[in-house]
Amino acid sequence: MDHLEEGIIAPEFQLQTPDGARLKLSEAIQSGPIALAFYKSSCPTSQLTFPFIQNIFSGLTVNKNPRIWGISQDDFTETLRFIAEYKLEFPVVIDEHPYRVSSSYEVHYVPTLYLIDSERRVRMADFGFSKPALNTIAKELADSLGCPIPSVFSDGDNLPDRRPG
Repeated sequence: MDHLEEGIIAPEFQLQTPDGARLKLSEAIQSGPIALAFYKSSCPTSQLTFPFIQNIFSGLTVNKNPRIWGISQDDFTETLRFIAEYKLEFPVVIDEHPYRVSSSYEVHYVPTLYLIDSERRVRMADFGFSKPALNTIAKELADSLGCPIPSVFSDGDNLPDRRPG
């Protein structure tokens, strides 16, 4: 198994952002579905994926309750560096060693992407760079917010549909 199966209840968790805010999954999903993106900053595939995740976030016109969370497997300093380098505007929380949350989500490769619905069920799970997964996240979050679907990729972008992490 490379990630949690679709349809199961996602494990509850609470993690902290670098600025000290504590985010809890069960509280966040009360406002609708949420995408989780587990990553390690040294992973080239995470580096490829996160600008597209930021584009999705930027394209959602109703951002009162962020529907995307990054979940860092790095320390505080490296997490802040990654946020700054990729100009991430959505919340990023830190899953410190021994990566309790990553383990509960069966994260074996990064990035690993999940879409969790408002009943805490896994609606989509994928790992690595995945155009289909990123397009699904963009569509589902836009639909839940009642806003236009953000454009994630352009024709002729020469990107592969998938790249392993």
